[in-house]
Amino acid sequence: MDTAEKVDWAALNAHAAGRPARRLVAKAIAAAGGDRRPGVVLDLGAGAGADSLQFARRGWTVHAYDSDDTLAARLVENERMSGSVQFHHTDIVDVEQFPTAQIVYSTYTLGLLGPTALPEVWAKLRAALPRGGVMAVDMFGINDSWAERPDVATLPLEEIDAMFRGFQIIDRSVRDEDGRFLADKKHWHVITTLARKLS
Repeated sequence: MDTAEKVDWAALNAHAAGRPARRLVAKAIAAAGGDRRPGVVLDLGAGAGADSLQFARRGWTVHAYDSDDTLAARLVENERMSGSVQFHHTDIVDVEQFPTAQIVYSTYTLGLLGPTALPEVWAKLRAALPRGGVMAVDMFGINDSWAERPDVATLPLEEIDAMFRGFQIIDRSVRDEDGRFLADKKHWHVITTLARKLS
């Protein structure tokens, strides 16, 4: 696999459709004040939608962005939710302005924007968060096997911390281990950060 664009995202997302939501969803909701006053979530790279749907089940309004439309076929589940999911079938890089949101959420996606587009999108995501808003996102670290690829942004921890200047880091976890991606062996170095915007 030479580039992220060569991945069959539709097949990958269809395979992942049955997986449960990540625990990061519950952590992000708790950091944003819980379910008492659910607000708006931006889910970047929503994939098959497990996390978007879980936010919606808990009453949140989700703007889910993905270049693959697997999630669109699952939105009949909205009828059984107290919240809602609005699906945006688009490349994240092409979004000029994101809606104001209480939570910005993204797993295994932002690094795939590449080293040029990531800073531009990050600035827009920061602008979408008011004071007190929560970021819950993954970034690829320098030990990741995709660090050799020019189209993937892999960052040292100091650069990730610089991106979170003006935030209070609530929780951080690091996955640094051998694993797989589709049929290929891969070393994952993924830094997950949960943070609240201070100003």
